[in-house]
Amino acid sequence: MQPPAPAPRDPLPERAAVIGAGLMGAGIAVVLAGGEHGIPHVTLRSRTGQSISRARTRIDGDVADLARHGLLAVDPATVHSRLRFTTSLPEAVSGAGLVIESVTQDATTKRSLFSQLDALVPPPAILAITTSALSIAEFAGGVTHRDRVIIAHFLQPAHALPVLEVVRGPETSGETDTAMCAIWTALGRRPLGMRRDEPGFLLNRLQHALVREAVRLLAEGLATAEDIDAAVTHGLAPRFVTAGPLRQRDVNGLAMHVKVASRLWPELGMGDRASVPITFLKAIVDASGLGLENGRGFSTWPDADPGAVRRKLDDERLALVKSPHETVGCAEATPESRTDEGAHERLSQRIKCRGSSYRTRQQRPPTPRRKGQG
Repeated sequence: MQPPAPAPRDPLPERAAVIGAGLMGAGIAVVLAGGEHGIPHVTLRSRTGQSISRARTRIDGDVADLARHGLLAVDPATVHSRLRFTTSLPEAVSGAGLVIESVTQDATTKRSLFSQLDALVPPPAILAITTSALSIAEFAGGVTHRDRVIIAHFLQPAHALPVLEVVRGPETSGETDTAMCAIWTALGRRPLGMRRDEPGFLLNRLQHALVREAVRLLAEGLATAEDIDAAVTHGLAPRFVTAGPLRQRDVNGLAMHVKVASRLWPELGMGDRASVPITFLKAIVDASGLGLENGRGFSTWPDADPGAVRRKLDDERLALVKSPHETVGCAEATPESRTDEGAHERLSQRIKCRGSSYRTRQQRPPTPRRKGQG
């Protein structure tokens, strides 16, 4: 008789610390302490008692909001019981298996902090940073064990949005990367991997590409600010809630998309850099990758019924915009209706987060819809 298999190791440490008690730091503390299997001891450290007081108030509101929306698997009192506050850095990180830095976006400040953390927190504890712009080399050059340093970048508000970026540096170990992703998965988040430490990472590069073009359209007088925003909230958002930009191209068909991209992308200020993604896209199409229609594109669609997949996506989009009284067509639009904040708010209430919640213990990337699921 073989001995029973050992129980799977809990990826969550007993203790974690967040350094910096601003909007982001407070939100991350809620993520760490939230959920049925939240980290038992989470310490939020700030330099002053005044900032800690502000963080307490902010956390009270965040936890109440999550409870009101049914996104807490435990009662608010349990979340609060896991949180501690201090102005002492040594006290905050004592015994911590995970330390997350969330101070000002300044390389000198972060470099000084990481030098202190390197001395105070022995391996194998993970040292994580929340930056969206700095590379690991800019602040961790003086750290002795750089294999345990990694980036964990949240979107704001951290407690409400289910994804975050996990970015390795050139010396970050595979064990640190795996452990970091396992921690966030266990806490109900969806870690997004970035294979290279490139400025802006994944989320900000996508976001700022869109924002840059939106500002250009406004600056050149090609559209009003209201119509630019409505193009996203009423047009792109319902599409991207149901399928991201690459899956959306698969659904629409890559043979058509490569023709549009070849004409449009060089006009978007990319210059010679447009040739890289266009060449990549053409190679997929030249290898008979047509997208959903034949099951091969940016994603694979094994055994998918194209019609069923499209009907499923259409149903999901219609659910987001199903009330005809909440969208205004150009023909009927008036100056008042086109800036009706109530209409925008009513529509936005229909756009529900399709990511995980605090009730989710396990997370997996979305899988292609198969025949019969649509």
